[in-house]
Amino acid sequence: MNKNKIGSLLAYISSTIPEINLRKLIKIVYLIDERSVKTRGLSVTWLDYYVWEKGPVAPCIYDIKNNGGEFSHFITAEKNYEEKYIIQPIISLKTSTMQFSPKELLLIDSILDEYGHLSADELTEITPFWNNEYQPSTYMNLDAALGLKGSPVDGLWFHVGGGYQIRENDICLSPGTGGSPVFFA
Repeated sequence: MNKNKIGSLLAYISSTIPEINLRKLIKIVYLIDERSVKTRGLSVTWLDYYVWEKGPVAPCIYDIKNNGGEFSHFITAEKNYEEKYIIQPIISLKTSTMQFSPKELLLIDSILDEYGHLSADELTEITPFWNNEYQPSTYMNLDAALGLKGSPVDGLWFHVGGGYQIRENDICLSPGTGGSPVFFA
């Protein structure tokens, strides 16, 4: 993980969108990575995202609420009167842009222009696939294992085995699908 690049991105976003709360920041970072993968085939941050109740989350970004987490040299996080974490940059806007190529900056700015005025709740609605009500469950049609165990001499054992699974409604995102889920049945 490139902490300097991710920290600079967080500082850049929080400089561009004053008083941004943590959930909105998480959504914006995800949308930047999603568009980057769709248009360039590369992620800006290379973060791993997990499906949480309100959408995709990179745990290291969520951890910002703990005194800035791994990115405390770039941003701060403090609770406001609504008990939401508000993110503030520590480094300057100019310093935060030094980590990005001109193409990355154009992409980042396009996301900020397009989505920066929306609330965290509105951003959650943009990605309904991640909203649990739209996500079908994955279940197992077949989960089988077969093995063989033998001993040619006392004290020496051989274990040979294998298994096979058939899943229904297994979900993944595939580049070039417009962000739509791909179901494997």
